[in-house]
Amino acid sequence: MQNVRVIFSKTGRAKYISHLDLARTMTRVMRRAAIPLWYTEGFNRHPYLTFAAPLSLGYEGLQETMDLRLQEEMSGEELVQRLNEAMPEGLSALSAGPAVAKAGELALADYRLTIHCPAQTVQALLAQTEIPVEKRTKKKTTKTIDIKPAFANAGVKEQEGKTVLSVTLPCGSNETINPSLFVSALRTATGEAYGYSVLRLALRKADGSLFR
Repeated sequence: MQNVRVIFSKTGRAKYISHLDLARTMTRVMRRAAIPLWYTEGFNRHPYLTFAAPLSLGYEGLQETMDLRLQEEMSGEELVQRLNEAMPEGLSALSAGPAVAKAGELALADYRLTIHCPAQTVQALLAQTEIPVEKRTKKKTTKTIDIKPAFANAGVKEQEGKTVLSVTLPCGSNETINPSLFVSALRTATGEAYGYSVLRLALRKADGSLFR
């Protein structure tokens, strides 16, 4: 039995695949690629397939992770090749090998948030002493939090009439800040429903090293 972590990208049309459908899609990909997946025992058998930090629907990711368990040994190069031959448009396996970090070590994520508004609008919000937003909790209630500390070191640049915000946000079991919360705060502050897109560049551990 072999445990493997696959690094993959999810871009283009694939960003509209929900997390549940992504798991189903990857399972079908494994079957088409004849990957010897390990399945759980019992009446309702299912493959061991886990994702460290599922992307929100509509977000793109350049270095996502998927952990799987194989019944037979296989090199990372062969696994990547087989997966890519069976992957649908927008999904691409980049590398595969033993997991270095444990799931609980995931703490941060690098994002590129593109907002359809002038940079000065974004900078005005960042300049506030607080950026209060309503956040949904695990208990399906809402609470007001201040996301100003999370965006304190965000980089801002204007590009073709849009604003590109580069930021590293909490992305762990103890705390997670979705970049869409900033857009929600922007809409509240300006009264404008700005369009936006999100690209997750990388996942990191608390010390800043890549989650691999």
